[in-house]
Amino acid sequence: MSTTRRLAAALAIAATASGMTLTSAPASAVPIGPGCPALYVLGVQGTGQSSPTADPLADTGVVGALIAPVLSAAPGLVQRSYIPYGAGFGGIVPGGGPDPYAVSVADARNQLDAAATQIADTCPDTLIAGIGYSQGAQAVSDFAADVGSGVGPVGADRIAGIALYANPDRPVGAPVLPGRPGQLVPDPAPGTNGAAVSQVALTNPVAGGGGIASAISYGELTGRVADICTDGDLACSAPDRAAFLRVGAEIAAQADLRNPIAALGTLSGRLQAALGDAWNTVLLNDFYVDGADVDYRPQQGLADRLVEAADPRTPAPDGRAAAARWDAITATVAANPLVLLPKLAGQLSSAWGQLVADNADLVNPGVLLRYVDTIAAHNGYATSGQLATGVAWMVALAHDLAGR
Repeated sequence: MSTTRRLAAALAIAATASGMTLTSAPASAVPIGPGCPALYVLGVQGTGQSSPTADPLADTGVVGALIAPVLSAAPGLVQRSYIPYGAGFGGIVPGGGPDPYAVSVADARNQLDAAATQIADTCPDTLIAGIGYSQGAQAVSDFAADVGSGVGPVGADRIAGIALYANPDRPVGAPVLPGRPGQLVPDPAPGTNGAAVSQVALTNPVAGGGGIASAISYGELTGRVADICTDGDLACSAPDRAAFLRVGAEIAAQADLRNPIAALGTLSGRLQAALGDAWNTVLLNDFYVDGADVDYRPQQGLADRLVEAADPRTPAPDGRAAAARWDAITATVAANPLVLLPKLAGQLSSAWGQLVADNADLVNPGVLLRYVDTIAAHNGYATSGQLATGVAWMVALAHDLAGR
């Protein structure tokens, strides 16, 4: 396959790693027992690696390759289950369901919330760990962000650790422990002295770039969330200056791709909605009308506004307020066009130049060459040694919790 075609395929596959919370299916019961363990591990598989009827105790896929050794190394201390969900991308990924990616991730997140709640209610002394890969990592990272900010289904004191692999929400340039640059040893589980965890170092290499979706922070869970990414994996290591790539991935994540007509309709509709939302957000937040003067003073660049608007997790701006702001802008400019039009043209020209710069990596051959093997990078976590530190960490957490 030519370099150009391989890059095109890589960029298309990267679109499987974006989007988030919409509607979702009812949650199913979590297998618990016999008895309550010190640590309960919840795994969420990647695209095409799960289904609504998947066996919650089958150690398969990338996540199973991590959890199975933990069970062997800490017998009796750990129980696990995998979240059964559609794991699809608009019906075009083998093994995945027919729903758009964003709906699929929302399904996983709904099931994950219910599972964590059930474990916390059933086993009050058990702490929970979450493991997610690719699409599953996005569901787990969203869960962790909510728990860390105090709005999740369980408290932060019930979470021992979170391990994410190929996470589409990875912040640009994030270290293995996001928010803790230079730290290799995870924070101890709540209520433990961390003796076993203190012997674990997450020495996985730090990847360049960031996730194809939106960056997330973890609040109270900072230090207990690991974000592991292979450099060149577009899901979690997309170029810094590639805003249009992120916009395209987020829009594709919301599309029905099972046939060309459905795909064109949903892609076109979501693109129009995203552009409209981005413009309304710019009007409401970046334009200022002060008496007879109008200024464009952006709080965020156009690239960030577009990426934010394309993300289905972002609430739509107030359309009526935006229309009123536009009326005020046009009326003020009409009253003094000779002064205001040249000023605004200069300000918007600078913003457009910044938008071009924020996509410069998309036309840089040196950058694009990093992604020629992105499919292999994305699929290689179980064979490249990237899971070993996660296994050691989970085992250490189980021993620390058992010694409380």
